[in-house]
Amino acid sequence: MLWLKGILFTLFIPASVAGLMPWWLTRNRNPDIDWGNWHFACLSVFITGVIIYFITLLYFLVKGGGTPAIWFTKAMGWLIGKEPVNMVSSGLYKYSPNPMYLGVIITVLGEGIYLEHSILLKYSLVLFIIFHLVVVLIEEPHLRQKFGDEYEQYTKRTRRWF
Repeated sequence: MLWLKGILFTLFIPASVAGLMPWWLTRNRNPDIDWGNWHFACLSVFITGVIIYFITLLYFLVKGGGTPAIWFTKAMGWLIGKEPVNMVSSGLYKYSPNPMYLGVIITVLGEGIYLEHSILLKYSLVLFIIFHLVVVLIEEPHLRQKFGDEYEQYTKRTRRWF
């Protein structure tokens, strides 16, 4: 059941941010960047972002015992699952506390490059700013309260983004 909730979370949250919103932003626009044939090579940026997201989802499900649902989505927990009960600090989380956010940003950046739409490049910057504010103002205080010293030690070993 947890796996199904992880899939539903992905369809509702990241797929909306990295799929539906980019479609909406570009649906009536012509490409405004010309990368030539290089834009095909940039598909690897998009694919990398998607892979990062799914690796981090897997770690949340297996190691964390929950979905990536943020604590303030409790009302939707019956559908998209609940936040992990265990702190996840291995895998990509060994290098960054926020690889899932980075995966989503890289996905959108890859879409912008591949589809040759500058609005998606700007959107990826806006996403980074929003994600940064959510991390600093909401998630980090919550994780400090929930995991205490374990989280404090983890933040001493890893930088916020890279």
